[in-house]
Amino acid sequence: MKNRPLSFQIWMMFVGITMFISILFMALVPFTLRSFFTRQMYNTISESQDMYLSNGHLLEIKDLVKWDQQNQQFRSVKHLILLDNGQLITGLLTVPIQQNLADILTEARRQKSSEQQYSRQIENERIYYIIRKGQLDGNQAYLLSYMWESYQNDLVNTLFSRLMLIIATVLLLSWIPSFWIARYLSKPLIGMEEHVRRIADRDWYKPLEFDRNDEIGRLGKSIERMRERLVRQNEDQQSFLQYISHELKTPVMVIRSYAQAIADGIFPRGGLEGSIKVIDEEAERLEKRIKDLLYLTKLDYLFKLKPEFDIIYVSELVENVVELLLWQRTDLLWDIDTTGNSFRGDYEQWKIALENILDNQIRYAKSRITIKDTFMLINGEPVIQIRIGNDGPPIEPGLLDKLFLEFEKGYQGQFGLGLAIVNQIASHHKAKVWAENEINGVVFYIEVPEGSTIDQS
Repeated sequence: MKNRPLSFQIWMMFVGITMFISILFMALVPFTLRSFFTRQMYNTISESQDMYLSNGHLLEIKDLVKWDQQNQQFRSVKHLILLDNGQLITGLLTVPIQQNLADILTEARRQKSSEQQYSRQIENERIYYIIRKGQLDGNQAYLLSYMWESYQNDLVNTLFSRLMLIIATVLLLSWIPSFWIARYLSKPLIGMEEHVRRIADRDWYKPLEFDRNDEIGRLGKSIERMRERLVRQNEDQQSFLQYISHELKTPVMVIRSYAQAIADGIFPRGGLEGSIKVIDEEAERLEKRIKDLLYLTKLDYLFKLKPEFDIIYVSELVENVVELLLWQRTDLLWDIDTTGNSFRGDYEQWKIALENILDNQIRYAKSRITIKDTFMLINGEPVIQIRIGNDGPPIEPGLLDKLFLEFEKGYQGQFGLGLAIVNQIASHHKAKVWAENEINGVVFYIEVPEGSTIDQS
């Protein structure tokens, strides 16, 4: 079943449900009808008896024939008038009734009310009857009126057969539009399957459009979002390869050309020591590019792991990172003002983020780098803000908004992958990072919002 087309499965489910309801209906209706017709039989018997009575007394015998002629609607009801001694006054006493007459008279004599309903199994059929007490010519008499179950069965079977015919007709007529509905419901899914197949074959430039807001429409919109992300990812990948080839090509070319020149006895930088220094600088530059690329790729894997966040003390983090980077420029003055503020996060990731920011600061600072952390409330929410500034040249205004994007080059044409790593780490921790040009130089800000902060120690 599950391997058949979806439209067929939907149609079969509809057929199965309607068949189940129909079978349940056919199983319950006879019992319901039988109970209903039993009550109706007693009502019919009671109404028929009412015609025999006149002011609470049984009709005179001379009027019985006239009554039978005037009340043909009660022909299915049989009547017997019996005296208290068992004498039959009127009516046809059939053999089954005669065999049970003694028990019936016993019930009549014990009857306290003037009218009472009874039923009895006689041979293979049930009889429904009402015994009503009355007076006939001053004597105690009983009006016994009865109907056989066969009458009820005839009514039930007739009505049930007609209901069956109606149900069968309705089912057959409903299965035709239900098949059309099943095809209508499965048609957009078939279109989505075709579209997803094209996406799997990397043919993802044709959009998927669905003008509906139900579950199928939401599924279509999700597929369209996936397609758009794949397109962007493909474009980013192409850009990634172009930038990588460009950024790695230059240091490799310089290293090879200098190495070949030295092998030929030529020293492009005035001597062996100067030429080797250039090779070492380009190798260091190449190493950093490769390290950043590998870590950027590794971040996606690290983010999926969802590690347990540690308590990170800003002062400890800054101290450890600054200690590693001091040697790069010994002429710089470090102005560090950190307190006991802390937040929750991945220590190694924030260490890499701070290293990349400070690497940028060291590259452009003239004489000073300042680091300060502050605890503040923004819109009533606690935030830890880390301010990292240098007294270097301002960032080009058009570059400020794109500074943390991948492969963006800053002033002096430096490769922007390190700051892209900072941005991803901040986003992973629901933090914000940005840069501003201020009076005394460039300042980088990091804000860790509610959810990552903890109480101050």
